[in-house]
Amino acid sequence: MEAEKIALSLDEVEKKVLVAVSSGSLDSSYLLKNLGLDRDSLMNASRRLLGKGLVRILTSINVEFGLTEAGKKYGKEGLPEQVLLSYLKANRKVEYKSLAQSVTLTQEEFSAAVGALRRINAIAIDGSAVKLLDEQPKDLLLKEELMKKAENGAELDESEQVKELLKRKLIEKIERVSETVEITDLGKEVMKTKDFSVRTVDKLTPEVIYNWKGVVFKEYNLNMDFPSPLSGRKNITKQFASIIREAMVSMGFQEMKSGYAESSFWNFDVMMFKQDHPDRDIQDTVHMGAGETIPPAGLLKSVKEVYESGFRSGSDDVSIGFRRGFDEEKSKALIMRGHTTATTFRYIYNVISKHKDQPAKFFSVDKAFRNETLDFKHLPELYQIEGVVYDDNLSLPDLIGYITEFYSKIGIKQIRLKPTYNPYTEPSLEIQAFSKQLNQWMEVGNSGIFRPETLRPFGITKNIIAWGFGMERMLMSLLGLTDIRQIYGAFADLDLLRNTPSSKILRGLD
Repeated sequence: MEAEKIALSLDEVEKKVLVAVSSGSLDSSYLLKNLGLDRDSLMNASRRLLGKGLVRILTSINVEFGLTEAGKKYGKEGLPEQVLLSYLKANRKVEYKSLAQSVTLTQEEFSAAVGALRRINAIAIDGSAVKLLDEQPKDLLLKEELMKKAENGAELDESEQVKELLKRKLIEKIERVSETVEITDLGKEVMKTKDFSVRTVDKLTPEVIYNWKGVVFKEYNLNMDFPSPLSGRKNITKQFASIIREAMVSMGFQEMKSGYAESSFWNFDVMMFKQDHPDRDIQDTVHMGAGETIPPAGLLKSVKEVYESGFRSGSDDVSIGFRRGFDEEKSKALIMRGHTTATTFRYIYNVISKHKDQPAKFFSVDKAFRNETLDFKHLPELYQIEGVVYDDNLSLPDLIGYITEFYSKIGIKQIRLKPTYNPYTEPSLEIQAFSKQLNQWMEVGNSGIFRPETLRPFGITKNIIAWGFGMERMLMSLLGLTDIRQIYGAFADLDLLRNTPSSKILRGLD
Protein backbone atom coordinates (compact mmCIF):
# COMPACT_ATOMS: atom_id res chain seq x y z
CA MET A 1 0.00 0.00 0.00
CA GLU A 2 2.81 2.41 0.89
CA ALA A 3 4.53 1.88 -2.48
CA GLU A 4 1.27 2.65 -4.38
CA LYS A 5 0.77 5.89 -2.45
CA ILE A 6 4.35 6.96 -3.06
CA ALA A 7 4.02 6.18 -6.78
CA LEU A 8 1.07 8.59 -7.09
CA SER A 9 3.04 11.32 -5.29
CA LEU A 10 5.87 11.31 -7.86
CA ASP A 11 6.11 13.91 -10.59
CA GLU A 12 7.45 13.16 -14.07
CA VAL A 13 10.97 14.46 -13.37
CA GLU A 14 11.26 12.27 -10.27
CA LYS A 15 10.13 9.24 -12.28
CA LYS A 16 12.65 10.06 -15.00
CA VAL A 17 15.49 10.10 -12.47
CA LEU A 18 14.28 6.91 -10.78
CA VAL A 19 14.11 5.04 -14.08
CA ALA A 20 17.63 6.22 -15.02
CA VAL A 21 19.22 4.92 -11.79
CA SER A 22 17.19 1.70 -11.65
CA SER A 23 19.89 -0.18 -13.57
CA GLY A 24 22.74 0.98 -11.32
CA SER A 25 24.20 3.98 -9.50
CA LEU A 26 24.98 7.00 -11.69
CA ASP A 27 26.84 10.22 -10.93
CA SER A 28 25.15 13.60 -11.31
CA SER A 29 27.29 14.63 -14.31
CA TYR A 30 26.09 11.56 -16.26
CA LEU A 31 22.46 12.25 -15.35
CA LEU A 32 22.77 15.91 -16.39
CA LYS A 33 24.22 14.91 -19.73
CA ASN A 34 21.72 12.16 -20.55
CA LEU A 35 18.40 13.23 -19.02
CA GLY A 36 18.20 16.68 -20.60
CA LEU A 37 17.62 18.37 -17.23
CA ASP A 38 19.22 21.49 -15.81
CA ARG A 39 21.25 21.07 -12.61
CA ASP A 40 18.64 22.60 -10.30
CA SER A 41 15.84 20.37 -11.61
CA LEU A 42 18.02 17.26 -11.30
CA MET A 43 19.25 17.98 -7.77
CA ASN A 44 15.80 19.03 -6.51
CA ALA A 45 14.21 15.87 -7.90
CA SER A 46 17.01 13.70 -6.47
CA ARG A 47 16.61 15.23 -3.01
CA ARG A 48 12.83 14.76 -3.09
CA LEU A 49 13.41 11.09 -3.95
CA LEU A 50 15.95 10.93 -1.11
CA GLY A 51 13.34 12.34 1.30
CA LYS A 52 10.89 9.62 0.24
CA GLY A 53 13.50 6.90 0.76
CA LEU A 54 13.61 5.91 -2.92
CA VAL A 55 17.27 6.74 -3.58
CA ARG A 56 20.55 7.22 -1.77
CA ILE A 57 22.90 10.12 -2.64
CA LEU A 58 26.57 9.39 -2.06
CA THR A 59 28.98 12.34 -2.00
CA SER A 60 32.70 12.07 -2.69
CA ILE A 61 35.38 14.76 -2.77
CA ASN A 62 38.39 14.47 -5.07
CA VAL A 63 41.33 16.76 -4.32
CA GLU A 64 43.53 17.95 -7.18
CA PHE A 65 46.26 20.55 -7.34
CA GLY A 66 46.80 23.29 -9.89
CA LEU A 67 48.98 26.33 -10.49
CA THR A 68 47.77 29.80 -9.50
CA GLU A 69 48.37 32.75 -11.84
CA ALA A 70 51.62 33.48 -9.97
CA GLY A 71 52.55 29.80 -10.23
CA LYS A 72 51.99 29.85 -14.01
CA LYS A 73 54.21 32.91 -14.28
CA TYR A 74 57.04 31.33 -12.28
CA GLY A 75 56.52 28.03 -14.11
CA LYS A 76 57.65 29.85 -17.27
CA GLU A 77 60.24 32.24 -15.80
CA GLY A 78 61.50 30.12 -12.91
CA LEU A 79 60.98 30.62 -9.16
CA PRO A 80 62.58 33.79 -7.72
CA GLU A 81 65.08 31.63 -5.80
CA GLN A 82 66.02 29.86 -9.08
CA VAL A 83 66.63 33.23 -10.79
CA LEU A 84 68.80 34.33 -7.85
CA LEU A 85 70.65 31.01 -7.78
CA SER A 86 71.40 31.22 -11.53
CA TYR A 87 72.95 34.65 -11.08
CA LEU A 88 75.05 33.48 -8.12
CA LYS A 89 76.39 30.53 -10.12
CA ALA A 90 78.08 33.03 -12.40
CA ASN A 91 79.01 35.37 -9.54
CA ARG A 92 79.64 33.18 -6.51
CA LYS A 93 80.04 36.00 -4.00
CA VAL A 94 78.27 39.34 -4.48
CA GLU A 95 77.60 42.37 -2.31
CA TYR A 96 74.02 42.19 -1.00
CA LYS A 97 73.02 45.67 -2.19
CA SER A 98 74.60 45.12 -5.60
CA LEU A 99 72.89 41.74 -5.93
CA ALA A 100 69.45 43.26 -5.23
CA GLN A 101 69.95 45.71 -8.08
CA SER A 102 71.45 43.17 -10.53
CA VAL A 103 68.79 40.43 -10.68
CA THR A 104 65.52 40.87 -12.55
CA LEU A 105 63.41 40.53 -9.41
CA THR A 106 61.19 42.93 -7.53
CA GLN A 107 62.17 43.85 -3.99
CA GLU A 108 59.51 41.50 -2.62
CA GLU A 109 60.62 38.62 -4.86
CA PHE A 110 64.28 39.24 -4.02
CA SER A 111 63.63 39.16 -0.25
CA ALA A 112 61.55 35.98 -0.60
CA ALA A 113 64.28 34.34 -2.74
CA VAL A 114 67.04 35.18 -0.24
CA GLY A 115 64.94 33.83 2.63
CA ALA A 116 64.08 30.61 0.76
CA LEU A 117 67.71 29.89 -0.20
CA ARG A 118 68.99 30.64 3.30
CA ARG A 119 66.47 28.22 4.84
CA ILE A 120 67.85 25.35 2.75
CA ASN A 121 71.49 26.42 3.29
CA ALA A 122 72.06 27.13 -0.40
CA ILE A 123 73.49 30.58 0.38
CA ALA A 124 75.00 32.38 3.36
CA ILE A 125 75.27 36.06 4.26
CA ASP A 126 78.96 36.73 4.80
CA GLY A 127 79.20 40.23 6.23
CA SER A 128 77.58 42.41 3.57
CA ALA A 129 77.99 39.81 0.83
CA VAL A 130 75.91 36.84 -0.34
CA LYS A 131 77.89 33.63 -0.81
CA LEU A 132 76.79 30.56 -2.82
CA LEU A 133 77.03 27.25 -0.90
CA ASP A 134 75.01 24.78 -2.98
CA GLU A 135 74.56 25.03 -6.76
CA GLN A 136 71.82 22.40 -6.98
CA PRO A 137 69.82 22.30 -3.74
CA LYS A 138 67.53 19.26 -3.67
CA ASP A 139 64.75 21.27 -2.03
CA LEU A 140 64.56 23.68 -4.97
CA LEU A 141 64.63 20.87 -7.54
CA LEU A 142 61.79 19.17 -5.65
CA LYS A 143 59.69 22.35 -5.63
CA GLU A 144 60.11 22.74 -9.38
CA GLU A 145 59.08 19.10 -9.87
CA LEU A 146 56.02 19.61 -7.62
CA MET A 147 54.93 22.66 -9.62
CA LYS A 148 55.13 20.65 -12.85
CA LYS A 149 52.97 17.94 -11.27
CA ALA A 150 50.48 20.55 -10.06
CA GLU A 151 50.32 22.00 -13.58
CA ASN A 152 49.12 18.58 -14.76
CA GLY A 153 46.54 18.31 -11.96
CA ALA A 154 48.37 15.51 -10.14
CA GLU A 155 47.67 14.57 -6.52
CA LEU A 156 50.42 15.75 -4.15
CA ASP A 157 51.42 14.60 -0.69
CA GLU A 158 51.27 17.11 2.19
CA SER A 159 55.06 17.59 2.31
CA GLU A 160 56.79 20.69 3.68
CA GLN A 161 57.56 21.85 0.13
CA VAL A 162 53.88 21.50 -0.87
CA LYS A 163 52.81 23.44 2.24
CA GLU A 164 55.29 26.20 1.36
CA LEU A 165 54.05 26.42 -2.24
CA LEU A 166 50.46 26.59 -0.97
CA LYS A 167 51.35 29.32 1.52
CA ARG A 168 53.11 31.34 -1.19
CA LYS A 169 49.99 30.90 -3.37
CA LEU A 170 51.95 29.31 -6.20
CA ILE A 171 49.83 26.16 -6.19
CA GLU A 172 46.26 25.66 -5.00
CA LYS A 173 44.02 22.82 -3.92
CA ILE A 174 41.01 22.21 -6.13
CA GLU A 175 38.23 20.16 -4.54
CA ARG A 176 35.82 18.55 -6.97
CA VAL A 177 32.61 17.30 -5.35
CA SER A 178 30.73 14.52 -7.14
CA GLU A 179 27.38 13.00 -6.17
CA THR A 180 26.22 9.52 -7.09
CA VAL A 181 22.53 8.58 -7.04
CA GLU A 182 21.50 4.95 -6.50
CA ILE A 183 18.07 3.35 -6.10
CA THR A 184 16.92 1.73 -2.83
CA ASP A 185 14.83 -1.41 -2.39
CA LEU A 186 11.77 0.78 -1.75
CA GLY A 187 12.49 2.63 -4.99
CA LYS A 188 12.54 -0.66 -6.91
CA GLU A 189 9.26 -1.67 -5.25
CA VAL A 190 7.61 1.64 -6.23
CA MET A 191 8.66 1.17 -9.85
CA LYS A 192 6.88 -2.21 -9.97
CA THR A 193 3.49 -0.76 -9.00
CA LYS A 194 0.86 -0.15 -11.70
CA ASP A 195 0.48 3.46 -10.55
CA PHE A 196 4.11 4.26 -11.38
CA SER A 197 3.23 4.40 -15.10
CA VAL A 198 0.26 6.71 -14.50
CA ARG A 199 0.94 10.27 -15.63
CA THR A 200 0.25 12.59 -12.72
CA VAL A 201 -0.36 16.33 -12.82
CA ASP A 202 0.83 18.72 -10.12
CA LYS A 203 -0.15 22.07 -11.72
CA LEU A 204 -3.47 23.37 -13.01
CA THR A 205 -3.14 24.78 -16.52
CA PRO A 206 -5.81 25.81 -19.04
CA GLU A 207 -5.10 22.58 -20.95
CA VAL A 208 -5.67 20.44 -17.84
CA ILE A 209 -8.90 22.30 -16.99
CA TYR A 210 -10.35 21.83 -20.51
CA ASN A 211 -9.29 18.16 -20.61
CA TRP A 212 -9.73 17.12 -16.99
CA LYS A 213 -11.36 13.73 -17.54
CA GLY A 214 -9.00 10.87 -16.74
CA VAL A 215 -6.38 13.19 -15.22
CA VAL A 216 -4.72 11.87 -12.03
CA PHE A 217 -3.59 14.61 -9.68
CA LYS A 218 -0.44 14.23 -7.64
CA GLU A 219 -1.29 13.41 -4.03
CA TYR A 220 -0.38 15.81 -1.23
CA ASN A 221 -0.45 14.99 2.47
CA LEU A 222 -2.54 17.78 4.00
CA ASN A 223 -2.54 16.15 7.45
CA MET A 224 1.22 16.26 7.96
CA ASP A 225 2.38 17.26 11.44
CA PHE A 226 4.77 20.20 11.52
CA PRO A 227 7.13 20.88 14.41
CA SER A 228 6.50 23.90 16.58
CA PRO A 229 8.33 27.00 15.35
CA LEU A 230 11.65 27.66 17.07
CA SER A 231 12.13 30.89 18.94
CA GLY A 232 14.71 33.28 17.50
CA ARG A 233 18.12 33.70 19.13
CA LYS A 234 21.66 34.68 18.26
CA ASN A 235 23.62 31.92 16.56
CA ILE A 236 27.20 31.21 17.56
CA THR A 237 28.79 33.51 14.94
CA LYS A 238 26.94 36.52 16.36
CA GLN A 239 27.72 35.39 19.92
CA PHE A 240 31.41 35.15 19.11
CA ALA A 241 31.42 38.58 17.43
CA SER A 242 29.90 40.03 20.63
CA ILE A 243 32.61 38.35 22.74
CA ILE A 244 35.30 39.88 20.53
CA ARG A 245 33.77 43.36 20.71
CA GLU A 246 33.56 43.16 24.50
CA ALA A 247 37.22 42.07 24.71
CA MET A 248 38.43 44.89 22.46
CA VAL A 249 36.36 47.60 24.17
CA SER A 250 37.63 46.40 27.58
CA MET A 251 41.19 46.99 26.27
CA GLY A 252 40.37 50.58 25.30
CA PHE A 253 39.78 50.08 21.56
CA GLN A 254 37.21 51.92 19.41
CA GLU A 255 35.36 50.14 16.59
CA MET A 256 35.98 51.05 12.92
CA LYS A 257 33.38 50.83 10.16
CA SER A 258 33.39 51.29 6.38
CA GLY A 259 31.50 50.05 3.30
CA TYR A 260 31.81 46.67 1.59
CA ALA A 261 32.56 48.19 -1.83
CA GLU A 262 36.09 49.57 -1.93
CA SER A 263 38.64 50.93 -4.38
CA SER A 264 41.82 49.09 -5.31
CA PHE A 265 43.66 52.11 -3.93
CA TRP A 266 42.52 51.47 -0.34
CA ASN A 267 42.45 47.69 -0.66
CA PHE A 268 45.92 47.30 -2.24
CA ASP A 269 47.90 50.41 -3.19
CA VAL A 270 48.23 52.09 0.22
CA MET A 271 49.51 48.75 1.56
CA MET A 272 52.15 48.57 -1.18
CA PHE A 273 50.80 45.48 -2.92
CA LYS A 274 52.45 45.40 -6.33
CA GLN A 275 49.95 46.29 -9.03
CA ASP A 276 50.59 42.91 -10.71
CA HIS A 277 50.28 41.01 -7.40
CA PRO A 278 48.35 37.70 -7.78
CA ASP A 279 45.81 38.77 -5.13
CA ARG A 280 44.53 41.39 -7.58
CA ASP A 281 43.72 38.72 -10.12
CA ILE A 282 40.07 37.96 -10.86
CA GLN A 283 40.57 34.53 -9.24
CA ASP A 284 40.92 36.10 -5.77
CA THR A 285 39.36 39.55 -5.94
CA VAL A 286 35.64 40.16 -6.46
CA HIS A 287 35.64 42.85 -9.16
CA MET A 288 32.49 44.94 -9.57
CA GLY A 289 31.10 45.36 -13.04
CA ALA A 290 30.94 49.15 -13.18
CA GLY A 291 31.94 52.31 -11.36
CA GLU A 292 35.17 53.71 -10.07
CA THR A 293 36.31 55.75 -7.08
CA ILE A 294 38.71 58.68 -7.01
CA PRO A 295 41.38 58.46 -4.26
CA PRO A 296 42.43 61.70 -2.46
CA ALA A 297 44.73 63.46 -4.98
CA GLY A 298 47.53 64.36 -2.54
CA LEU A 299 47.63 60.92 -0.99
CA LEU A 300 47.51 59.23 -4.41
CA LYS A 301 50.55 61.26 -5.48
CA SER A 302 52.48 60.33 -2.29
CA VAL A 303 51.65 56.63 -2.62
CA LYS A 304 52.74 56.70 -6.27
CA GLU A 305 56.10 58.32 -5.39
CA VAL A 306 56.90 55.77 -2.67
CA TYR A 307 55.71 52.89 -4.89
CA GLU A 308 57.96 53.91 -7.79
CA SER A 309 61.04 55.32 -6.03
CA GLY A 310 60.84 54.63 -2.29
CA PHE A 311 61.97 57.38 0.06
CA ARG A 312 64.97 58.65 1.98
CA SER A 313 65.42 59.62 5.62
CA GLY A 314 68.33 62.02 5.87
CA SER A 315 71.14 60.64 3.73
CA ASP A 316 69.98 57.00 3.87
CA ASP A 317 67.68 55.11 1.52
CA VAL A 318 64.90 53.72 3.74
CA SER A 319 63.24 52.16 0.68
CA ILE A 320 63.99 52.00 -3.04
CA GLY A 321 60.36 51.25 -3.94
CA PHE A 322 59.36 48.73 -6.59
CA ARG A 323 61.32 50.45 -9.38
CA ARG A 324 58.38 50.24 -11.76
CA GLY A 325 55.56 52.48 -12.98
CA PHE A 326 52.38 53.06 -10.98
CA ASP A 327 49.09 53.01 -12.93
CA GLU A 328 46.66 55.49 -11.37
CA GLU A 329 43.73 54.03 -13.33
CA LYS A 330 44.15 50.69 -11.54
CA SER A 331 43.77 52.52 -8.22
CA LYS A 332 40.27 53.65 -9.15
CA ALA A 333 38.84 50.18 -9.89
CA LEU A 334 35.86 49.29 -7.71
CA ILE A 335 35.94 45.91 -5.93
CA MET A 336 34.42 44.13 -2.94
CA ARG A 337 37.02 44.62 -0.22
CA GLY A 338 39.31 41.62 0.16
CA HIS A 339 40.26 42.44 3.75
CA THR A 340 39.22 44.92 6.44
CA THR A 341 42.77 46.31 6.56
CA ALA A 342 41.41 48.67 3.88
CA THR A 343 39.23 50.12 6.66
CA THR A 344 42.30 50.40 8.94
CA PHE A 345 44.16 52.50 6.36
CA ARG A 346 41.14 54.75 5.88
CA TYR A 347 41.25 55.43 9.64
CA ILE A 348 45.02 55.97 9.48
CA TYR A 349 44.30 58.67 6.86
CA ASN A 350 41.14 60.21 8.36
CA VAL A 351 42.05 60.04 12.06
CA ILE A 352 45.63 59.12 12.95
CA SER A 353 47.42 61.22 10.30
CA LYS A 354 45.35 64.27 11.34
CA HIS A 355 46.15 63.81 15.07
CA LYS A 356 49.73 62.51 15.06
CA ASP A 357 50.36 63.62 18.64
CA GLN A 358 47.49 61.52 20.04
CA PRO A 359 47.66 57.75 20.67
CA ALA A 360 44.92 55.66 19.04
CA LYS A 361 43.55 52.12 19.32
CA PHE A 362 40.99 50.80 16.83
CA PHE A 363 39.43 47.43 15.98
CA SER A 364 36.95 46.03 13.47
CA VAL A 365 34.65 43.00 13.28
CA ASP A 366 33.43 43.11 9.71
CA LYS A 367 33.07 41.21 6.45
CA ALA A 368 35.61 40.71 3.68
CA PHE A 369 34.99 39.04 0.31
CA ARG A 370 37.08 36.59 -1.73
CA ASN A 371 36.47 34.88 -5.05
CA GLU A 372 36.89 31.49 -3.34
CA THR A 373 35.20 28.15 -3.86
CA LEU A 374 33.42 27.02 -0.71
CA ASP A 375 35.23 24.05 0.85
CA PHE A 376 36.08 22.73 4.33
CA LYS A 377 38.14 25.83 5.23
CA HIS A 378 37.33 28.54 2.65
CA LEU A 379 34.40 30.95 2.31
CA PRO A 380 33.55 33.48 -0.40
CA GLU A 381 32.67 35.92 2.39
CA LEU A 382 34.04 35.91 5.92
CA TYR A 383 34.31 37.98 9.06
CA GLN A 384 37.78 39.45 9.56
CA ILE A 385 38.84 40.71 12.97
CA GLU A 386 41.70 43.13 13.49
CA GLY A 387 43.21 45.47 16.06
CA VAL A 388 45.55 48.39 15.40
CA VAL A 389 47.55 50.55 17.85
CA TYR A 390 49.32 53.91 17.27
CA ASP A 391 51.55 55.37 20.00
CA ASP A 392 55.10 56.48 20.84
CA ASN A 393 57.94 53.93 20.73
CA LEU A 394 55.83 50.87 19.88
CA SER A 395 57.88 47.74 19.21
CA LEU A 396 57.58 43.96 18.92
CA PRO A 397 57.19 43.34 22.70
CA ASP A 398 54.19 45.72 22.71
CA LEU A 399 52.61 43.77 19.84
CA ILE A 400 53.18 40.46 21.64
CA GLY A 401 51.66 41.90 24.83
CA TYR A 402 48.48 43.06 23.09
CA ILE A 403 48.13 39.72 21.28
CA THR A 404 48.56 37.69 24.49
CA GLU A 405 46.07 39.86 26.38
CA PHE A 406 43.46 39.78 23.60
CA TYR A 407 43.54 36.03 23.02
CA SER A 408 43.41 35.40 26.77
CA LYS A 409 40.20 37.44 26.95
CA ILE A 410 38.48 35.32 24.28
CA GLY A 411 39.45 32.04 25.95
CA ILE A 412 42.78 31.10 24.34
CA LYS A 413 45.58 30.73 26.86
CA GLN A 414 48.30 28.77 25.02
CA ILE A 415 49.77 31.08 22.37
CA ARG A 416 53.03 30.99 20.44
CA LEU A 417 54.36 33.22 17.69
CA LYS A 418 56.79 32.63 14.85
CA PRO A 419 58.29 34.90 12.17
CA THR A 420 56.44 35.00 8.85
CA TYR A 421 56.09 37.18 5.75
CA ASN A 422 53.40 39.78 4.99
CA PRO A 423 53.55 42.31 2.12
CA TYR A 424 52.74 45.30 4.35
CA THR A 425 54.27 44.47 7.77
CA GLU A 426 57.87 43.95 8.88
CA PRO A 427 58.60 42.24 11.16
CA SER A 428 55.60 39.91 10.88
CA LEU A 429 54.46 37.20 13.29
CA GLU A 430 52.17 34.23 12.70
CA ILE A 431 49.96 33.55 15.74
CA GLN A 432 49.43 29.91 16.71
CA ALA A 433 47.24 28.44 19.46
CA PHE A 434 47.27 24.95 20.96
CA SER A 435 44.01 23.00 20.83
CA LYS A 436 43.65 20.30 23.48
CA GLN A 437 40.68 18.91 21.56
CA LEU A 438 42.69 18.45 18.36
CA ASN A 439 46.01 17.96 20.22
CA GLN A 440 47.94 20.23 17.87
CA TRP A 441 49.13 23.78 17.25
CA MET A 442 47.17 25.67 14.60
CA GLU A 443 47.47 29.04 12.89
CA VAL A 444 44.84 31.43 14.26
CA GLY A 445 46.04 34.85 13.12
CA ASN A 446 48.70 37.12 11.70
CA SER A 447 50.35 40.29 12.99
CA GLY A 448 53.18 42.76 12.53
CA ILE A 449 54.46 46.33 12.45
CA PHE A 450 53.37 48.29 9.37
CA ARG A 451 56.27 48.86 6.99
CA PRO A 452 57.58 52.45 6.71
CA GLU A 453 56.59 52.50 3.00
CA THR A 454 52.92 52.10 3.95
CA LEU A 455 52.98 54.97 6.47
CA ARG A 456 55.28 57.46 4.72
CA PRO A 457 52.52 58.76 2.35
CA PHE A 458 50.47 59.69 5.44
CA GLY A 459 53.39 61.60 6.97
CA ILE A 460 53.60 59.12 9.87
CA THR A 461 57.02 58.26 11.31
CA LYS A 462 55.92 56.41 14.47
CA ASN A 463 55.31 52.66 14.45
CA ILE A 464 51.81 51.22 14.09
CA ILE A 465 51.24 47.64 15.25
CA ALA A 466 48.35 45.45 14.13
CA TRP A 467 47.02 41.90 14.22
CA GLY A 468 44.07 40.06 12.72
CA PHE A 469 42.38 36.74 12.07
CA GLY A 470 39.41 35.15 10.30
CA MET A 471 36.55 34.81 12.78
CA GLU A 472 35.06 31.62 11.34
CA ARG A 473 38.37 29.71 11.46
CA MET A 474 38.90 30.87 15.03
CA LEU A 475 35.41 29.67 15.93
CA MET A 476 36.17 26.31 14.31
CA SER A 477 39.30 26.06 16.48
CA LEU A 478 37.44 26.96 19.67
CA LEU A 479 34.69 24.38 19.03
CA GLY A 480 36.97 21.67 17.60
CA LEU A 481 35.19 21.68 14.21
CA THR A 482 36.91 20.29 11.11
CA ASP A 483 34.65 21.76 8.40
CA ILE A 484 33.60 25.40 8.05
CA ARG A 485 30.42 24.19 6.33
CA GLN A 486 29.16 23.12 9.76
CA ILE A 487 28.72 26.85 10.40
CA TYR A 488 27.60 28.11 6.96
CA GLY A 489 25.76 26.86 3.91
CA ALA A 490 23.20 24.23 3.01
CA PHE A 491 24.82 21.54 5.19
CA ALA A 492 25.22 23.68 8.34
CA ASP A 493 24.64 21.96 11.67
CA LEU A 494 21.51 23.86 12.79
CA ASP A 495 21.53 22.37 16.28
CA LEU A 496 25.11 23.58 16.72
CA LEU A 497 24.18 27.09 15.53
CA ARG A 498 21.08 27.32 17.75
CA ASN A 499 22.20 25.63 20.92
CA THR A 500 25.87 26.45 21.54
CA PRO A 501 26.12 28.88 24.50
CA SER A 502 28.79 31.59 24.81
CA SER A 503 30.34 29.75 27.74
CA LYS A 504 31.17 26.77 25.51
CA ILE A 505 32.88 29.04 22.98
CA LEU A 506 35.09 30.48 25.71
CA ARG A 507 35.99 26.99 26.96
CA GLY A 508 37.13 25.88 23.46
CA LEU A 509 40.93 26.01 23.70
CA ASP A 510 41.19 26.53 27.46
